[in-house]
Amino acid sequence: MSARPYNRYNINFDDTELIKRSKRTRNLLIVVIVLLVLGLGALVYFGITLYNAARTTDNASLIPPYEIGNGKLDDIGVPQAVEFKKTTIPNLSALFGLNIDQVTSSLGSGFKLVKYENSQDSSNPNIVQMAVFSFTPELAEGIDISNTVVLMPTQSVYASFDGNGRVIDIYYVCDLRLLDYPVCTFEELLANDRLLLTALQSAGVTPQGFNYVAPDLQGSISYDNPNSENRRIKKQSHIFSGRIASQSLPTAWTLTVAYDFGSGVMSADDIGKATRSIYIKLA
Repeated sequence: MSARPYNRYNINFDDTELIKRSKRTRNLLIVVIVLLVLGLGALVYFGITLYNAARTTDNASLIPPYEIGNGKLDDIGVPQAVEFKKTTIPNLSALFGLNIDQVTSSLGSGFKLVKYENSQDSSNPNIVQMAVFSFTPELAEGIDISNTVVLMPTQSVYASFDGNGRVIDIYYVCDLRLLDYPVCTFEELLANDRLLLTALQSAGVTPQGFNYVAPDLQGSISYDNPNSENRRIKKQSHIFSGRIASQSLPTAWTLTVAYDFGSGVMSADDIGKATRSIYIKLA
């Protein structure tokens, strides 16, 4: 049996190990506390920095990017109402029997040929080609649109040709802003036969035995949700049709007037939001 080491202070050696462990734990706790204090200080500093940066950003956002004077600022992102030179519906009936070059010449310099390609029409198997002519509108005198976004009105002629390259079918569409018709509601525009007769006359059409009847207002309206109490008017349209007093092509006509309100309106009187168009088909 080995002898125990000399212990002059009468200390248990097991207690000595406990004291060493306690000192190591205390030192570790001190290091952890110091690190926590440093970390908390860093968080506080970072938070103050972010707060000051946010205040700086908010203040800067209140400063307009340009100087606002006393003059009116135009929002060029909103389409403006612009006056265009009035035009007339071309003599569409006179295009029948012409070839592509003759049609181009007959329509005049205002129309440009934008497409000419092979085509098929299930309603008329004799159609083998189609040409599209687009009209470039002119601004009224003194109108400047350099700082304005304008929705340009369109006018187009779609001519269909047979195997001999001759016109046998015409489809025409035009924004009413380009024609000399009053800016009014759909009901007011078609309260009488003025638009219909002048449009057909300009297109070279003499109706045969046609009696004008103004369209039923409710029957002309299309709604976004017909069964809803909050339904909105999407479109107003009416189709007129008849025969032509002619022994040669064209022999039939169709004329459609449409007010398209886009995303819809609550009242048909809100014509400022409508794209108003006329469509004529001769065959």
